[in-house]
Amino acid sequence: MALPIIKTAIPKRHYQFGEFSLVVLGEIESSDGISYHFLLGIIPEGKNAPELFISAEKCLPEQHETNIYQMRVLAEKASKTINKSDRWKDLDEFMQDALALVSELLNLSDERPILL
Repeated sequence: MALPIIKTAIPKRHYQFGEFSLVVLGEIESSDGISYHFLLGIIPEGKNAPELFISAEKCLPEQHETNIYQMRVLAEKASKTINKSDRWKDLDEFMQDALALVSELLNLSDERPILL
């Protein structure tokens, strides 16, 4: 299973993006051994829980040279690392890149995310 196992988290922001609701989580405690810095949960219309996540998570020490954070796309049966950057320590920087990725992944180029 590739979806995060979240014990506790604090919602930081909510968005509406086309037919999807987005929730940004911070201060995350997980029980899957991954140090999530931020998680963007993508909830399809009519659903109650995210079915896709974009994460900013701390790389393991042996995985980074200069960049401490990696961005991954997490789905039920798979995950993929997109890139690494120190920018994602900042919520605004993470959201800028994560929303662009959501737009590309879900073909929402005609839509604009609305901060709720």
